[in-house]
Amino acid sequence: MDAAQALFSFIADPNVAYALLVLGLISLVFVVSVPGTHVAEAAAIICLVFAIIGLSELPVNLAGILLIGLGLLLFLADLKVQSGLVAVGGAIALGVGSLFLFRPDSRAVAVSWWLTALSTFGTGALFGLGVHRAMRAMRLPVKTGQTQLLGSQGVIKSALVETNHLTGTAQIEGELWTVRADQPLPAGAQVIVEQSDGLVLKVRKA
Repeated sequence: MDAAQALFSFIADPNVAYALLVLGLISLVFVVSVPGTHVAEAAAIICLVFAIIGLSELPVNLAGILLIGLGLLLFLADLKVQSGLVAVGGAIALGVGSLFLFRPDSRAVAVSWWLTALSTFGTGALFGLGVHRAMRAMRLPVKTGQTQLLGSQGVIKSALVETNHLTGTAQIEGELWTVRADQPLPAGAQVIVEQSDGLVLKVRKA
């Protein structure tokens, strides 16, 4: 048996073809939700191509395929609406679809119970907990640069006077920043950062 035939026999195994299908669909969900990673795109293409080749030699039940696809669509919807109930529905659809993936009249062909349980609960936990929290964290406002300095205290280094349009420099959080104020401030004055305007911080006397 050559390498190609050995590979074909391997992916035509019901458990292997099922695992490739689930992994491919999960990768496809990541492609839709977080595009541009290239890793998820490559994984989706490879897994789905091999899954199709393997399933083509097996007595596939179309209803099972549709239920598995529905489950992954619900997981994708859960990433948008951030609802645990939608993820639970996706896990149920995935589990039922896994049980009916192959036609019931082909008793010799079936996905093992442990693999079905692992895929169902594992995928449900992945999207319901891990990905759900990751997407929520991605939606949080990021505090960086000047925004992080709001409310910080500093010391005026070069006086803010009318001749320089109330603009000077101040030592804030260990760095020298360009600052401006609504009133003159002498060097050494304690100030508090009120807002940022590009690379200039607006301050007031502490």
